[in-house]
Amino acid sequence: LGSEQAGFIDNIGIELYLKILNEEVAKLKGELVEEEQPKDEKPLLNVETHISDEYVEDTDLKIEIHKKINEIDSYEKLLEIKKEIEDRFGKLDEKVITYMYEEWFESLAKKYEVEEVHQTKNYVELVFSTEMSNKIDGEQLFLDAFNISRMFRFQMKSNHLILILDTIKLEENYILLLTKILEKITLKKENKDK
Repeated sequence: LGSEQAGFIDNIGIELYLKILNEEVAKLKGELVEEEQPKDEKPLLNVETHISDEYVEDTDLKIEIHKKINEIDSYEKLLEIKKEIEDRFGKLDEKVITYMYEEWFESLAKKYEVEEVHQTKNYVELVFSTEMSNKIDGEQLFLDAFNISRMFRFQMKSNHLILILDTIKLEENYILLLTKILEKITLKKENKDK
């Protein structure tokens, strides 16, 4: 491959490159290739994911930073990637740190089957699946939420647990609070006598 193709592979990853290449070969052979519907890659929460030119000008480096941030699936990974990026490019601004926490939030939301997220200027509402709503130890979650922030509220609606965080007058970033509470989720112990 020439340097242009190799750079393209570095940007999109070898798996995606091979997939695109195989699809094009199949099309040239006249084979029917089913188009995958693009996934909605919009973040669950409204956060800015832009990396400013003042921080890094080079587009390839920005893509590399985005890829690193997209690897975040735990608090430890968040700290590791934050340190790595700051070591290379300098102190991160608050918007990029919030973006990193949003990635961690996404991982936790998937793990605990958050089916819907509703966000307004006054609150953020997380709706858990019926199955997960039945597994979550609600009493413990309530106690943990109370210790994290008094701005959490709970509802049960149509067998769905709904966690609401009022975002007006918060002392901490709402995404940080949401990740803290999701990290605290414990599941009910299965009763083996059934």
